[in-house]
Amino acid sequence: MRIKTLTKYIMNKNQIKSDLRKVLLEKKGDSYDYGCVMLYFKISNNVWSSVQDMIPEDELYTEEGGVTFGRENDPHITILFGLHDTISDDTIKDLATNLEAPESITLKDISIFSNDKYDVVKFDVTGDSKDELSKMNDVFTKQPHTTNFPDYHPHCTIAYVKAGNGSKYVKTLSKDKEIKIKPNRVIYSKPDGTKKTYNLKK
Repeated sequence: MRIKTLTKYIMNKNQIKSDLRKVLLEKKGDSYDYGCVMLYFKISNNVWSSVQDMIPEDELYTEEGGVTFGRENDPHITILFGLHDTISDDTIKDLATNLEAPESITLKDISIFSNDKYDVVKFDVTGDSKDELSKMNDVFTKQPHTTNFPDYHPHCTIAYVKAGNGSKYVKTLSKDKEIKIKPNRVIYSKPDGTKKTYNLKK
């Protein structure tokens, strides 16, 4: 009887801790409805800073308490956002560590997408790399997920700017300004805000 009571107490305590963590994360803006798989790559701070420096501070879009706006200081390419929390960590690990990722990606075409609140300034991924990233996206879309964007357009966000300011940054970088990146890992950002890192197979 004592063992059952103790077990129940431990389970309740763990649930309270889990619920408390979720509430705290939501207050910080780090908790989400869904999980997100992202492709990360090697890029020097100087190179990335030079890209972001083309956007002046007063044009950036921010929200009080919002951690996902302004400059993108953690550059990556989203493979899929919208994964349900019912998917096990082992499943994500197995899929992520067996991905066929591009050896390199060239960032050169800067474009935007817009809504009433802000413009997103981003690099588009084109060429063979786009096809390879689409195949990576297909791997995860076989898992339970929710998305409002059924057509996958791989991109790397540079910054969020105030609505109407993004169009001035649309351009194609000259050959000597193109940025070559080498993917090296996948990060799964879970709905509870925790992250799992997986190295790509070589």
